[in-house]
Amino acid sequence: MATSMKSKSATTETSPDSPKPEEPPNGGPSIVEIDSQGDIVLNIKHGTADRQFRASTAALKTNSKYFAGLLQGRFGESERIEKSHAELKSKYGSPAKSPAAELPIIHIEDIGRISAVKSIEPLCTDFLVILHGKEPQTSLPPLANLANLAIVADRFDALDAVRTYVGRRKIPRAIDGKTTPKADNSLAEEKVRQRVLVATLLDYGPWLEKYSARMITKGWVGKEAPESAALWWDLPARLEEELAFRRDSILDTFQSLQAFFLRLYTSRERQCKLGYDSSAQCDSFQLGEMVRFFTRSGTLQLQGTILDTAEPPLPYEGDIFNLIDLLRQVPEYQIDRNHSHCGIRTRLIPLLDLITESLYSIGICPECWSQGRVEHAWMEGKPPLTWKMQSHRLRNSGHKELHANVRALFTATDRDWAS
Repeated sequence: MATSMKSKSATTETSPDSPKPEEPPNGGPSIVEIDSQGDIVLNIKHGTADRQFRASTAALKTNSKYFAGLLQGRFGESERIEKSHAELKSKYGSPAKSPAAELPIIHIEDIGRISAVKSIEPLCTDFLVILHGKEPQTSLPPLANLANLAIVADRFDALDAVRTYVGRRKIPRAIDGKTTPKADNSLAEEKVRQRVLVATLLDYGPWLEKYSARMITKGWVGKEAPESAALWWDLPARLEEELAFRRDSILDTFQSLQAFFLRLYTSRERQCKLGYDSSAQCDSFQLGEMVRFFTRSGTLQLQGTILDTAEPPLPYEGDIFNLIDLLRQVPEYQIDRNHSHCGIRTRLIPLLDLITESLYSIGICPECWSQGRVEHAWMEGKPPLTWKMQSHRLRNSGHKELHANVRALFTATDRDWAS
């Protein structure tokens, strides 16, 4: 994984404003110069990594609520820094003219749940450069670096500054421009998760809706991540739980559809379509073939209830669109040539079409997520008791009505597939 914001094609030349290491007189580690007239040194430690940066307290306080609180006395640092600045002013005329090695040091541990990197210097340098209103050396970081940058910005409550920079440089759009449709369709889970995290923290709506939907359909949700894993493996703001809930709700919908047909053909109501010559034998035949199809497809498991010794089956882990393709393969079984359309295929396919159309609207809507999360989240609201097919409308629906209809289908306690 890349550890620097610099891309392979970026020039190695540095501008006059680029951060430069300042060698301290005692021969210790160099101090990265974010601001040559900075009045403070940040000693940032993350794990075993340790690096120092010369920075401006004014820039830090302006663009980071974390540093504003830290440097304004809430953590007992303000008085010490003011005393040190007074001594430096007496000695050099201004802290800005002081050698970096004599500036007051602020010790910071932990820069957030970033991924493993060889060095924290490039990442912290780019973050601090942005806080100082300057431009990092490269305009198009790799996706993993952009995600790490967002994590650091979130850790120090400085998302607005990084969000403004990323939006001004149109970085997500540039990344999309370098990704072919074929490459996009084959993105690994980690790359998809990185996009969702960046979209969440830096407010890039197109990525949030598109890639959250992909996580749901692919089954890349609901896994417990180790504490050492990068933040994109455990999405914040309950987003991870919401995506897992949406996946479970959709799978429950398929379970409901399968159970509906099984109930039909085990009921007393005749399903054979031959009119006056309809027969119970045809229904029995269709039931048997249906059970055979679902069982072979892996969507149905038969077990006795006299003494239940079986472990409950694991939820379907594959791609939901593959599940739909599998169910579409159900044959039009006929007990003889006179019994056409007596099976479930004629009725199942239109219902699968309805579900498929609804799946294109299961992603997290950025506008609704930011402005009305409780109303938009599937796991927050009270589900409808019964969903009726005749009331399901997607086309020509308003924005919120569309979300409400999709949510009602997938979260209903009971579904009336015959209405």
